[in-house]
Amino acid sequence: MKYLFLGVALAAMPVSAMAEDCSCVASGGVTVSSVQGDVHMTGQDGLVSVRPGAILAAGSRLSTGDKGAAQLSGANCELSVPSNTDVSAMPANSGGICLASTSVLDVPQVGRDAAYGQTLRSAGPILAIGGGIIVAGIAAAASSALDDDDDASD
Repeated sequence: MKYLFLGVALAAMPVSAMAEDCSCVASGGVTVSSVQGDVHMTGQDGLVSVRPGAILAAGSRLSTGDKGAAQLSGANCELSVPSNTDVSAMPANSGGICLASTSVLDVPQVGRDAAYGQTLRSAGPILAIGGGIIVAGIAAAASSALDDDDDASD
């Protein structure tokens, strides 16, 4: 059983690691106070150009291009977003919004198009690794349970 929990914990690790890497946490809403150049945001209407006054809600992502920059403002949180940067807005543990920024130039596992406001073309490798970890945990738990039954009969 302990292997099953280990497999699930390893599969969930990237999500919890990202949640702890906040550039800042806004206790209320987050507004785009200024925009320069190429800045896009994902939202209900897909990928849209950003204008000052736009609101960054939890679950959305803001991306700046080669010559883009933005300033984000929220209660207790001011964030300057330089060019070639993605900012993910996630619910924070404290009830606010966590703004986690990452340079798209520092993301080696995806191409520039995927990091810049686009979705990955294939999630196959990610699903295969996560599924493999979970299956290995289940197999180890089953094997451990069988070994425990053999010990009880001795």
